[in-house]
Amino acid sequence: MKDLKLDHIVHYVQQLDNFKFPGHIFTLHQGGKHDRLGTYNRLAYLNNAYIELLDVYKPETLQKIIKSEEGRVSFPSKIVQDHYQQGLKTIAFQTQDISKLKENLEAQNIEVVGPIEMDRENTKGEKTTWKLLYIADPDYRVKPPFFIQWDESVKERETKIAPLRQEAFTIKGIEINSTERNHTAEKWKQWFGMEVVSHSETETTLKLKNDDVVYRIYDGAYSGYKAVILKDNKTASPYTLIIRGLKYKVEAD
Repeated sequence: MKDLKLDHIVHYVQQLDNFKFPGHIFTLHQGGKHDRLGTYNRLAYLNNAYIELLDVYKPETLQKIIKSEEGRVSFPSKIVQDHYQQGLKTIAFQTQDISKLKENLEAQNIEVVGPIEMDRENTKGEKTTWKLLYIADPDYRVKPPFFIQWDESVKERETKIAPLRQEAFTIKGIEINSTERNHTAEKWKQWFGMEVVSHSETETTLKLKNDDVVYRIYDGAYSGYKAVILKDNKTASPYTLIIRGLKYKVEAD
């Protein structure tokens, strides 16, 4: 699991067609439709990862698929589980060998679903394809991140999205609440090979071995993702935006 790194975060936004970030802080690019899930997206590419804004265009399709083994762990399933409350639902870790990753997890008796072939098609008819792998362990307090492997090579993909990146912004961390923080932290260490950066009476901070993004897990009255921390190298003062159920905490360079 040494190659894992943050790929993107999934922020559910209602009426996405009419949504713009306040002050146009992030530029949104056309994503596409996930026909098998009844969802569609817009994408904001930052220096080290991207924000996927996700909405549902066929609720009946999503409602049906989440009753399946794949659907109950799929990335938009939390939308239904949260009764369509807006906010950050889950995050994706990129891997370069999803089949090997599956073998490693199953060797630890960790139940997984996938790899699942996925695609989306934009308005020009251009198709992007990838594979997903999900942790299927039902004993968790926070919906676990899932794994993604793009069918393009790293070089091909970076060549395509490099012109779209807003390099002034870097995702530095994710803040998470858990009603059972120690339980969540131990699971994430096992599932993702995470290292402990710090630990106190109220907070545990973890990171992947191959990535600088930190995951701060706090004691909370509820379990779920609560904030994304970013660095803006074009501002002199920090600022915070609360956007559609998610807090964006932006630090100055």
